[in-house]
Amino acid sequence: MIKRMRKGHLAGLAGLMLLMPLPAGAQDGATLLEENCSGCHMADDNGALSRISGQRKTPEGWLMTIVRMRLFHGMEIEPAVQSELVHYLSDTQGLAPSETEGLRYVLEREPAHMEEVEAPLGEMCSRCHSAARFKLQRRTQEEWALHIDFHVGQWPTLEYQALGRDREWLKLAREEVVPLLAERYPLESDAWNTWLEAQKPEAAGSWVFATSLPEKGEAYGTLEVSGDSQPYTVSGTLMTVGGEELTLEGKLNVYTGYEWRANLDIGGTKYRQILAISEDGSSLSGRQFLHAEDSLGGAFRAARAGGAPAIVGVVPSTVPAGSSATVQIVGTGLGDVALSGALEATGGATNAYGSAIEVSPAADTDGLITIASGETTTDDTLAVYSHVDSLKVEPAFAVARVGGGGGSAGKVPARFDAVGYWNGPDGQPGTEDDIRIGSVPASWSVAPFNEEAEHLKDTEYAGVMDETLGIFMPGVAGPNTERPFSTNNAGNLKVLATSGEATGEGQLIVTVQRWNDPPIR
Repeated sequence: MIKRMRKGHLAGLAGLMLLMPLPAGAQDGATLLEENCSGCHMADDNGALSRISGQRKTPEGWLMTIVRMRLFHGMEIEPAVQSELVHYLSDTQGLAPSETEGLRYVLEREPAHMEEVEAPLGEMCSRCHSAARFKLQRRTQEEWALHIDFHVGQWPTLEYQALGRDREWLKLAREEVVPLLAERYPLESDAWNTWLEAQKPEAAGSWVFATSLPEKGEAYGTLEVSGDSQPYTVSGTLMTVGGEELTLEGKLNVYTGYEWRANLDIGGTKYRQILAISEDGSSLSGRQFLHAEDSLGGAFRAARAGGAPAIVGVVPSTVPAGSSATVQIVGTGLGDVALSGALEATGGATNAYGSAIEVSPAADTDGLITIASGETTTDDTLAVYSHVDSLKVEPAFAVARVGGGGGSAGKVPARFDAVGYWNGPDGQPGTEDDIRIGSVPASWSVAPFNEEAEHLKDTEYAGVMDETLGIFMPGVAGPNTERPFSTNNAGNLKVLATSGEATGEGQLIVTVQRWNDPPIR
């Protein structure tokens, strides 16, 4: 009997399985692949297994494949062996760094990314899942054709669903979509062949980083990666913009030579990192989020300590005029810093995180700051403001999901930032020449998005907005007898931010649970 995965199990599976320790004295990956997969997949004259040898995927993609073999085909495999196979397949049949560019948002579980998918792939593929899901695969043309057949066999009703029943879906899929996929996402590529031969960057060593935490705001710190085998040990310190020091510790696995997957404890809270090591090994980039609520997180940038001089961030990135602040220039190889533009300052104090400088902008100061340390410079990463002309809510559109109430799917919250702007040379807000200040403190509220939302009292039932953090926590799932037709606590809301005289508005859809939440949506 096939068991249905409960909400979060597949996403949690990615966090757990991609950090399983490799079995001591394990057989090589090729042997494990043959022992665990050749019972169903036939080997050709070269020993390559059918179906498997015609594909390349990300670590999450290979994990999803093995889990599907377990759920649908009764495959029995120990967790440690599964972890070894994911490593082996990702390392030998993965994607080169350049092949994941522009698509990492789905790996990093970015909650508010909006895709634009051209025809026919929009109607044929991404009506059911993200476009990034198929774009992060490489297959032979034969494999793409078999993939179409798999979809029809596994989900036979797809030809009768919207965007399927109004066309000859299977004919179009075989005659138009398969050749297109094979051309755009082929098994063989120069990028992958080059990456296979390239020297892979090291994860071990010291890193200095800048990020943000959902309830604490901008942050920076150092982390140390150590160990002779995977998972590596990660330790370090994180400093919040408010001056709080938090201990950081956890475990890390690296796939395909650059795919960084870590589970961390930061000050008693569990986080997950999905990052990419740059090809030269000098930097890290990606996203860090709460392990239990991946919608709450922030960008993560790091530079290798002791490497070439680099600036990865500035904390705080906005400073109110007329106040004093210590600005941490986060990076490596930095000495004295020089600020120019709306604020002139030089000097600073070198520390483990880069260099810190004291600033006291006058009460009428407005403008962006260029930061320089030696030959390293960064523009528009620091702003001083005495006023805000207009405010934008980011993301402008977001989705939250009801949950809890004894059910298996937890609530999925949403988080917003208030981003201040100055009017540009035309003196008008909301035009192309507006100047971005950055995130500014704001007060938050929600209102009905339209008359229907007001009639259904969506603001009363859909959830609660934190007035200072901009975090919306949705309501409890399940029928609500106080609502028409005992409907769920869904809603269509305006998200309102206010900073001084400026206001901004976004939209939030509060909808039902996501029952199937795989590592790649």
